[in-house]
Amino acid sequence: MEALIIVAHGSKLESSNNEIITLMEKTKKELLKNDILVFVGFLELTEPSFYMALNSAIGKNCTKIKIFPYFLAAGKHVMQDIPNEIKKFKKLYPQIEFKLLPHIGQCNGIENMIISNL
Repeated sequence: MEALIIVAHGSKLESSNNEIITLMEKTKKELLKNDILVFVGFLELTEPSFYMALNSAIGKNCTKIKIFPYFLAAGKHVMQDIPNEIKKFKKLYPQIEFKLLPHIGQCNGIENMIISNL
C-alpha cells in the first residue's frame, strides 16, 4: 500500500486548517482509485501532527510513503524540520520507503498556475 502525506504549517485559524483538510479530501478521492491513501499532518498549532500522520500511514501497512510539503518557499520547515522527522522514521522503519516531494514553490508548472489565474 502507498500513502501520500500533505504536510502543512498549521494555524490558529480553524478556517485555514480546514482548507488543507479539504484539499486532502479532494486529493484522497482522486488517489483512492490508485490505491493510494492520503493523510494530512501539521507541524504546529493543530492536529493531526505530521508525526501522527506518519504513524497513521504506517498503521495502515503502507510500505511507500510520499511526503508533500504544502509550503511556497524552502524555509526552515521544508529544509530542516520535515527532513529531520523523516530521518527519524527511516531509522525506526528501514523497510518503508519515505520520499520527500518538492514543496509547492518547486513544483513543475507553478508559474503556469499563477499565469492561468490572472
